[in-house]
Amino acid sequence: MTIRHPSNVRNILASGIDSLVISGSIVWEDNSFFVFLDEHKEKAKLNSSDYPVNIKHFNPEEVCPVLIKPHGTKGFSFILIGKDFTFKIANSITPNSRPNVMIESRSEALWRLGAENVLKLAQDIIKANGGRIIEMKLSRVDLCLDFLMPENCWSPNLMDYAVTRATDNCTYRRNRKLTGIRFGKKATSARLYDKPLEIEQQSKKYWMYDIWGIAEVPKGKKIIRIEFQLRRETLKDLCLRTPEDLFLKINEAWAYCTKKWLIFKDRPGCHTITQRKTFGWYEEIQDGFQGAQGAEPLVREKAVGTDKKRLIQQANGLIVAIHAIEQEEKREDRDKPINMEDCLCSYNDELKRNPPDPLELQEKIKRKRSKYHREKPPIEEGKVYVLRRNEK
Repeated sequence: MTIRHPSNVRNILASGIDSLVISGSIVWEDNSFFVFLDEHKEKAKLNSSDYPVNIKHFNPEEVCPVLIKPHGTKGFSFILIGKDFTFKIANSITPNSRPNVMIESRSEALWRLGAENVLKLAQDIIKANGGRIIEMKLSRVDLCLDFLMPENCWSPNLMDYAVTRATDNCTYRRNRKLTGIRFGKKATSARLYDKPLEIEQQSKKYWMYDIWGIAEVPKGKKIIRIEFQLRRETLKDLCLRTPEDLFLKINEAWAYCTKKWLIFKDRPGCHTITQRKTFGWYEEIQDGFQGAQGAEPLVREKAVGTDKKRLIQQANGLIVAIHAIEQEEKREDRDKPINMEDCLCSYNDELKRNPPDPLELQEKIKRKRSKYHREKPPIEEGKVYVLRRNEK
């Protein structure tokens, strides 16, 4: 098998950090934040569901809406979930042998704001709620790159050409068609998968097309994401201890992943590695990581639009179902013309007969707002935030 790309075509579409987990050693000014969180956690327990809570924002004129879980996890008493972050917080004013805060940054936030901005926002929120940051360490980093591959080359046969330090691997299929390949599963792992297919079937991250700068997948091509997950043990070996280390040495981290841990070479039957040549398309991947992830504010607009579209589709289905039930109860003519206004009238009539409880409605709205809240980048005067793409 050979995979060649025309030299005059930009095959690398985007690259960056797709997941970032930070552990923090925090000293809190007192236990007032824990008391506040505990009160709302009890409400979550009473409701047996996530409960909306507004924690302090670094901008005094705003709040940071999140959902608090009715339970904790692995030494962390409080789990706060937002659209951009998940905060896991231990009920401890000072750190002990373990970190007392974990921050998990969402993929959308990292692409929308840029990794350094996301980290700054998370730190500022902690400070606003009475925390003094002693130390921040890396716990997990996912580095990724999206590239164009000829459709006929996306095959399980790729496994035969892999030279890797991983001791195990597997392929994933759907309806007998290849969807992904995985190498490794512990401190270091890698996945190659059909990103547009994953967007369509799972994540609904249609804003990635804006980051790629294309409206659709080019004919005869696949957009494949290669993604490396590095956990604490590997990060330590690479001397990537802090987020600052990552931002300074991100190219070195990518070089380790693609030049030492996983390489695709020709002549799979040849047992002498030095006689095997790295594929040209993979050399482009090795050298194509952008090294810095800027912010793309337009992602926010596209992501919000996707949320609305999905919810409208769900709402339309439910409203139409209500009208269908009403029509059936009245034994209306099945061939009678119907439009969406008729369906809305049926919904409004039903709503008048069964109005929601105002307090319950308010709580639901607060919960939904917490779920969909997105932070904006900390815009500095005269600074324009744009995504820095690779140009070949």
